[in-house]
Amino acid sequence: MKTSVLLWLLLAISVVSTHAQTRTLKGKVTDAHDGQPIPLATIRIAGTNKGTTTDQQGNFLISVEPGQSLQVSSVGFHSVSIVVTNQTTLSVTLGADQNVLNEYIATGYTNTNRRTRTSAVGEVTAEDLENKNYVDINQALQGQTPGVFVGGNSGMPGAIQTVRIRGIGSISAGSSPLYVMDGIIIDGRDINAFGSLGVQSNDLLANLNPNDVESITILKDAAATALYGSRGANGVIVITTKKGKSGTTTIGVNAQYGKTEMTRGHAALMTPAEALAYDRDVLAINGTSQADIDAQFPLSLLDHAFDWSKAGWRRGTNQVLGLTGSGGTDKAKYYASGGYEKVDGPMIGTGMKRYSVMSNVSSKVNDQIDLALNLNISYTDFNSAGGGNFYSSPILGAYFVSPFQSPYKPDGTMYTGNETDFKAASKNNFLYSYTRNTNKLNNFRGLGGLTVSYTFTDWLKISEKINIDMVYGYANLFTDPTTHDGANVKEPLKSGDIFNQLVRNVTLTNQVSASGNIPLPKDHSLNYIALMEYDRFNNVSFGAEGIGLVSGKLKALDVASIPQDVNGNGTDYTFISYLGQLNYNFKERYTLNVSYRSDGSSRFGLNKRFGNFYSVGASWMLIDEPFMKNQKVLSDLRLRGSYGLTGNADFDNFVATALYAYNTSYNNAPGNAPNTIGNKNLTWEKNKSSNIGFEAAVLDNRIKLTFDVYKRITNGLLMNTPVSSTSGFTQQQANVGRVQNKGIEALLSSTNIKVGGFEWQTDFNFSLNRNKILELYGGQDITGSISIQRVGYHVTSWYMYRWAGVDPANGNPLWLTSDNKTTTSSLNAANKVVAGNAEPRYIGSMTNRLSYKGIALSFMFYGVTGNKVLNQTRSLSDADGVYFGYNYSRQQGQNYWRKPGDIAERPKPQKGGNSNANSATSTRFLENGEFLRLKDVTLSYNLPARWLKHAKITKAYVFATGTNLITWTGYTGWDPEQDISANEVFRYPPSKTISLGLNVNF
Repeated sequence: MKTSVLLWLLLAISVVSTHAQTRTLKGKVTDAHDGQPIPLATIRIAGTNKGTTTDQQGNFLISVEPGQSLQVSSVGFHSVSIVVTNQTTLSVTLGADQNVLNEYIATGYTNTNRRTRTSAVGEVTAEDLENKNYVDINQALQGQTPGVFVGGNSGMPGAIQTVRIRGIGSISAGSSPLYVMDGIIIDGRDINAFGSLGVQSNDLLANLNPNDVESITILKDAAATALYGSRGANGVIVITTKKGKSGTTTIGVNAQYGKTEMTRGHAALMTPAEALAYDRDVLAINGTSQADIDAQFPLSLLDHAFDWSKAGWRRGTNQVLGLTGSGGTDKAKYYASGGYEKVDGPMIGTGMKRYSVMSNVSSKVNDQIDLALNLNISYTDFNSAGGGNFYSSPILGAYFVSPFQSPYKPDGTMYTGNETDFKAASKNNFLYSYTRNTNKLNNFRGLGGLTVSYTFTDWLKISEKINIDMVYGYANLFTDPTTHDGANVKEPLKSGDIFNQLVRNVTLTNQVSASGNIPLPKDHSLNYIALMEYDRFNNVSFGAEGIGLVSGKLKALDVASIPQDVNGNGTDYTFISYLGQLNYNFKERYTLNVSYRSDGSSRFGLNKRFGNFYSVGASWMLIDEPFMKNQKVLSDLRLRGSYGLTGNADFDNFVATALYAYNTSYNNAPGNAPNTIGNKNLTWEKNKSSNIGFEAAVLDNRIKLTFDVYKRITNGLLMNTPVSSTSGFTQQQANVGRVQNKGIEALLSSTNIKVGGFEWQTDFNFSLNRNKILELYGGQDITGSISIQRVGYHVTSWYMYRWAGVDPANGNPLWLTSDNKTTTSSLNAANKVVAGNAEPRYIGSMTNRLSYKGIALSFMFYGVTGNKVLNQTRSLSDADGVYFGYNYSRQQGQNYWRKPGDIAERPKPQKGGNSNANSATSTRFLENGEFLRLKDVTLSYNLPARWLKHAKITKAYVFATGTNLITWTGYTGWDPEQDISANEVFRYPPSKTISLGLNVNF
């Protein structure tokens, strides 16, 4: 009995002791980078199956004994192990695991392992896009990765952006990259490519919401672009949209408001006082008596002065609203978003509104079947009533109106421009026209796709994707009958004009693929993809025009009394492709990648419908070699190289086809006649590309360098070649000519400081590209009025008269003759020369990111050099009195010839006219295009979690961001940033934007 009691007593003591040691631990898991809570992190007691997860605030409760070890982990973060002592609370911080987060790069058809990749790629992340003032995805690429040139032909919101990857590879065919979104090729052109809408250029990518993008990958060399065969020669831009992740539903709200204005201020016109002094001086120089000067340009004109340089510009607004929802389980995930963006251009009458909805839904039906459905719908309004280089635009119109002419009549109403007393060369009052005329474009774009995958085994997965890309564009151009452009003085009943155009473009894609990992012995891995893709493109356009409008209030075609024009057309073309790729790796150290693609297209001649393209790439992880283990300097070192053949199919659908034209040109009877000769042997432009690169890092990856050297030669350029006149034609398109691009690219990243919660990172990228024509048909130059293509020179070479200054004796302009020494005042005796090129030779940027306990600051400088910009605006506004009596640029009044012996920069000013060819296009107006710009600045603050928990908010931050803030340049035009043509003719400059915003997650 005593023994039994003793045993029971010992057992009771043991139980009491155990309960005394077990305690409830309260903890919180946060991100080491920004202090934000990490929801759904896993906490496990080592050696047991007990554990828990954190809530949306990163909090957890767990019963644990002193001495036990807690293992804390979360996807994308380094796991930590913590031994419990006697504490009752615990704070855990997890650092990001870059090896997990950045393990793969999206290349469209496949995902490539980052460490062992064989290709040259550039990357833009969601963080790079977040909270920026970018209307267009292309704008976000500028300065982010070496080897990529981005420039707009207009700063109007939504205007097309010129993108070139590693130079210009063609003369007559397109040089724009291919765009791929979520594995499907999409259209990234100007909507005017589908039909002449009569509106300013409009980028289809402006229909996509940048906030829906997870990452952008730029494929540069053949190892990456050969996957896209005939369409990959100019590089590929792969867009990956955001997807849902497992976990509790997260709701996000984004709001942004800002102001937009001109980047570099208003046009540098003379003030009315300066213009009056100039006009009076010009008359005096040309022998006009003082009495006549006082009569023609009395000082009293200043009583009617008006500053036209500022009249057409404003401080516009920029508004962004976004709503997102995402979440899911291991079986199903979803992401959905809705967005609204409104941007007022700094020029009156210009702007855009975009409404967008996007959803990505994926489901794992069972262990074999996976489904994914994506939908992206947008509707965009573009207004360019005040834009463009025409007289009703503030850009051009301000120059061709008298500085002493008010836009208002004495009674306070506006001049229409038709009045005889309205002093303007164009007879246009743009302040009146923009309120009456309409120049609008409405875009609808729908992108949708369904993917079904069936996994048989690890080595065989069959997938099918069906995708549609549908674009509708509707243009409404209305010219009010009371404006100068709309009024018909001789036949008033024909006044006013209305033009409507509708275009529709549909791309259908069906893609079937087989992929998998082939089982091999240890240390060996081999994966593959085999794919067939069919693309069908259909384009339809229809337009109608009418004149004779009774009123400016009714803007419909049926109001027009006289039908003017009806047009319409439709085209179809197709692509069919077969693709195979093998990727072999040994010991995660040696990688060999081989791809092959065969493309067939209806665009090409009957004898050349199919083209074959290939690539081979290899990489070597030197850092993993045994002989590198004992070295202490390098923390990473990889070598890679590639070679391949890609093609360019970016040209007209029927360039290879003999066509007939139907008309009534013979005795007004309908009929047809041969219109183009065609060429059955016409085929792709072929691009041979080689690349060698390395990646290295020191100081435990705190300093990283990526360096590439490349060379690509395009063969079989599409060019006009002469044919026998007996054919009825003089020329035919054929594959002749070669052009070369070669250069270097470097990306240097460093973590400069990382201590006490403060971190400072810097990225510097640089690229050099040299373009040269190697061969033209018969070695003959191709000359334009201001450009030339010549063997041994750049594709974008300027070709013009060489300016030699001013003759001190008489003030006449001088140009160089053919010996480049003798000067002449006769333009006919002058000699044209190659005078530099439009494409920048050097492009670079530097980005700094600083953060400290929830406060983050980033800023980027971007610049180009090695190019020339033709400032044709100056040939009209700085033309030495050619357009006498109107507004002049301030430059025109500086250092001009007045009397014999003057050493002057500008010739003797004329009283109107151009008898001495002062304004002829020459190197006088060709300027250095280099500039450095403070491109982006963003300051953000993450609100502390303790402020948010009672409102059930998991994360919130406020930010301020600015774009195109400061520019350093010697260029005298509107703005040095140009598209690849670098020809400024009253071009709409880029905008400076400053915004404030708030992001909240629930």
